[in-house]
Amino acid sequence: MGTDVPAKPVFLGYPHGPKTSEFVPAGRMARTYEIRVKGPLDADVRASADSFACNDRVESVLGSVYGHPSSGADNGIYDRKDDWLLTVDSGVVSAVKNGHYRVHFGAGESVIRIRPSYYRNHLGYFLWDNSRSNWKTPVAGWCSWMAHLQGVTEKNVVDAAKFFSANLKDYGYGIIQIDDGYQRVSQFPDGDVAVKEPFAHYWTIPNEKFPSGLKSLASTISGLGMTPGIWVGDYLPAGLNHKEGYVQDADGKPHKGPWVNYAMNGNDAAAIDEAYVNTVRELRADGWRYFKIDTLRHVLYDSYRQVPEYWQKRGESMEEAYRKILASTKKAAGADNYLLACWGTIPELAGIPDGARIGEDVGPDVASMRRSAKYIAQFQHLNDVVWRNDPDYMCLRVPVAQAQAWATLTFLAGGHVMVSDPISDYDAARLDVLRRVGPPLVTRPSSVVPHGPDPEFMTLRAEKDGEEWTVAARFGWGSAAAVSVPLSSLGLPSDRPYLAFDFWHEKFLGVVQGSAPFDALADGACQAISLRPSLGHPQVLGTNRHLGQGVVELSGVRWSGHALSGRFHRVAGRAWSVYAYVPAGFSVEGSSGAEISRDGDVLKLTFAEGSTAMDWEIRFRKPND
Repeated sequence: MGTDVPAKPVFLGYPHGPKTSEFVPAGRMARTYEIRVKGPLDADVRASADSFACNDRVESVLGSVYGHPSSGADNGIYDRKDDWLLTVDSGVVSAVKNGHYRVHFGAGESVIRIRPSYYRNHLGYFLWDNSRSNWKTPVAGWCSWMAHLQGVTEKNVVDAAKFFSANLKDYGYGIIQIDDGYQRVSQFPDGDVAVKEPFAHYWTIPNEKFPSGLKSLASTISGLGMTPGIWVGDYLPAGLNHKEGYVQDADGKPHKGPWVNYAMNGNDAAAIDEAYVNTVRELRADGWRYFKIDTLRHVLYDSYRQVPEYWQKRGESMEEAYRKILASTKKAAGADNYLLACWGTIPELAGIPDGARIGEDVGPDVASMRRSAKYIAQFQHLNDVVWRNDPDYMCLRVPVAQAQAWATLTFLAGGHVMVSDPISDYDAARLDVLRRVGPPLVTRPSSVVPHGPDPEFMTLRAEKDGEEWTVAARFGWGSAAAVSVPLSSLGLPSDRPYLAFDFWHEKFLGVVQGSAPFDALADGACQAISLRPSLGHPQVLGTNRHLGQGVVELSGVRWSGHALSGRFHRVAGRAWSVYAYVPAGFSVEGSSGAEISRDGDVLKLTFAEGSTAMDWEIRFRKPND
């Protein structure tokens, strides 16, 4: 039986501009089918390979998923290929493999709900084109904006490229992105600027702070093994050649609005080429490979939406015209180059950009981190479904404990990991923070509904090489007393023992069952704990290398013939360690591949500094063997 309810616009909630997207196509409905079943019952569900287990519970812990781990918190399956969501009221969904799922219903009645066009019609991303695959690789690097604002210079950018190439490139930080401050056209000119040369040149031929030019700068960045990234704002002066392309007021004059000044009608191909597309086309020819396109929000809300009669008179859809601007820009940027839509989620553009900046500007303070957390929670369900989320750069020139918390928050969100500080602020402690969350992982959201602000807990559920584990982090907003958290609230069974390892403090917290202990936290601090099922024999406990706790740095881990072995993927810059748990009754008989030290039931395997993978093995003996 199917029921329809009127579709609703997306809630945005940004501090300026409308609070919703203000857009629902005429007559659009959200349909739900319900099927009632009686348990106990086990059912198999087949979906596409582009599907994942998830939940639709607002009260669930916010998080991301790597691989296909099982979880007691999952009550649904989302299939991105055909945009449908299946959920059950009282049942548990577990992934088997490659789009095969098993649903277990307990005794009693349950309801199966199927929601077709879930992201489009139920969540309000009505125009989403899901035919394009998502970006496949991590996005991480440096942005000049909050480091130098509009005072950024060529030297600032070159210095950042050199520093990241020498210290962070091998940790997955590959992008050096110059932001506002290099161009010759101001967003708020005094009066209307007379355009005396091709408009693209106001961007592609920079101001005096960049004496070598953008082509040379891109070449320098590329020569250091980094990806050149650049910011472009879609704001316009009056005076472009294609005057008929301007969006007009009722009097036929170009409409002028805040932030954007003027905007072009996306249906006029020649006009948008001159105004927007040629700039990106020329920058690409000069070697730029990552494009952050700004003021997009204002083109729609401060121009297009302010003159509805203009569109009505022409019989044109402002949303489709708007999409053409960014679609043409993406084509000019190239399929193999990254395009980030900035700022704020813009539902009308879904399916065109590779990434979307989901929040506001931030600065080096806890209030900014908390603001970032708000938008992560609100839009986490979009990450690597509709696009790659960019929660905006981090500013790590805060106390180290806050830098660790910000890095933890951003990493567990599963989107961009960008930073924006003067290079001089990356001392050894903050460099270590960046290394320990790089590279970011390409993940999927654990929940497919928006969540509220100030998420106290976030998780990463991971599955690799037949092993499953959970990284659970708690954040202090204001301050937080010590607490014992039920494992069931983290999606883990309460009747099974787990090994708890504090990542940032490199400390074994013991074998826990039923609940996990979290310390008291100061404002802006966090604690990140890795939880692995206790297997009754020596096993990996965690590492100090990467917050993913084995996804990046470990492979081929196995217990066989009283030996624990695996491969550790070293990265130059410092010696890294793996921690192993040794239950009572086991003693070390021999080892290879790493220097070993023991503290009670914990072994520390330290690998010599280097950049090649190291095979390691620890052989054990039991007294009765």
